[in-house]
Amino acid sequence: MGAAVKLLCMIAVLVLSTAAWAQPPAHSKYPDGQGDPDTITCRTPQTLAGQRLLGPEVCKLNSQWALLRKNGQDISADGSQIIPDPKNSTVTPMNCTTAGGGATSGGTTVCH
Repeated sequence: MGAAVKLLCMIAVLVLSTAAWAQPPAHSKYPDGQGDPDTITCRTPQTLAGQRLLGPEVCKLNSQWALLRKNGQDISADGSQIIPDPKNSTVTPMNCTTAGGGATSGGTTVCH
């Protein structure tokens, strides 16, 4: 690419990102990416694990929230990591039964 084309691309990205941040962001407890993909939605602060403190407000474009949800992901309460989405978990608990066992033998555990 020529230098002029690269410069135009950089300017276009800057203008588009500035336009998105120029609007006041929407707020949601659980942003799912619905609406205009270029609108910013902020997740309200969440309680940090094992604390009474709240983490930061996390703001992303709706297109980014939609991609996270599509992939079964969320942002941690402290805003630092991508984590599995606790509301969209595809993990099913195992059904386990234990048979036998006593003071000296461990018995058998079967999970399905």
